[in-house]
Amino acid sequence: MVPPQKGTHMMIFQRMVTFQGPPDEIGAWALEITEAVNTRTQLATTLWQGTFGVPVGSLAWSAIVDNLTALEAANDALLGDAGYLSLVAKAAPWATTAPQDSWLQTIHTSGGEFVRARVGSYSENIMAIPAPGKLAAAGVFGVEMADLHTQLTHAPVLFCSSAYGAFGELRWLAMYESAAAVDTAAELVAKDEEYGAKLDAAGDLFVAGMARRVLARRIA
Repeated sequence: MVPPQKGTHMMIFQRMVTFQGPPDEIGAWALEITEAVNTRTQLATTLWQGTFGVPVGSLAWSAIVDNLTALEAANDALLGDAGYLSLVAKAAPWATTAPQDSWLQTIHTSGGEFVRARVGSYSENIMAIPAPGKLAAAGVFGVEMADLHTQLTHAPVLFCSSAYGAFGELRWLAMYESAAAVDTAAELVAKDEEYGAKLDAAGDLFVAGMARRVLARRIA
């Protein structure tokens, strides 16, 4: 695996849940619990709505955390807070899936210093699992593709590894200011011969049929 570059080491906590119920009530609740987390902890959590690649009704919370110790402290504070637990219980009838948590380590940041996406921005997440014996090569490829994507689209990209879940899973998180920026980036990438050639040449680096791409929009 490519080691984290100096100045790019970040841990990212993500929690995703799929809900089914009154959209206005679920939306209001999601904003309320996001605010509750941010007032009771130091996590500075953002709220995202899945738009494509995930079940309809999927919401995700994301926070940049220094380390697992800091996340544990925040989690303990929330579990000891009656108001927060009451909000969690309120949403139980709407949840169609159990919460799924991800813990990501940033390997490389392209596009300069990381800047948190504003409300209304989009995040394109690509997930892939390296083939056996290809972990290091896949890491090198991941850094190259992050840089090339930014070069073509001017969109910043976080290249990360997943600490838990599928072993060795890699993720690219590309950030876009608007839907128009997503459209423009897709067109630029599709037309670039080098981009396509690099993807074709990397076919044996990853487990076939396991790559996924998800688009989400920040709503709080």
